[in-house]
Amino acid sequence: MRTRKYWAALLLAGLALVAPACRSGIVTYVVDGDTIDVDGRRVRFIGIDTPERGQCGYREAKARVAQLVSRKRVDIVSVPGNTVDRYDRELGYVQLRGFDIGKVLLAEGLARARYDSLDGYPFHQRQADYRATDARTRNLCE
Repeated sequence: MRTRKYWAALLLAGLALVAPACRSGIVTYVVDGDTIDVDGRRVRFIGIDTPERGQCGYREAKARVAQLVSRKRVDIVSVPGNTVDRYDRELGYVQLRGFDIGKVLLAEGLARARYDSLDGYPFHQRQADYRATDARTRNLCE
């Protein structure tokens, strides 16, 4: 019996190491279409890229993110082993009431699927879904 409990505890500990972490907070500022501030911490959406200031689609992407999440409680789901970028921004999927905001932006043609294992970055769990959504959606600036 002890052996069974030992292995069950070991299995649960192992799952905790690979399971995505999740935290929630209030969006206090929308930087652009793929970066927001949540409770004072800068968060970069993982797996997507939106236009930069001055590029076609910048205003639309930023406005859509603001419309969706500004001053609302969101969940930030991190990817094990890929939690902070080179600018010290927290990386994660941004979710509002269970909806993946990154995927919404992809489906609306406001973002591109990027920064994944096909671009030389670490793999993330939603990579295939993001790439498929991007492939079947016409981008706003095409």
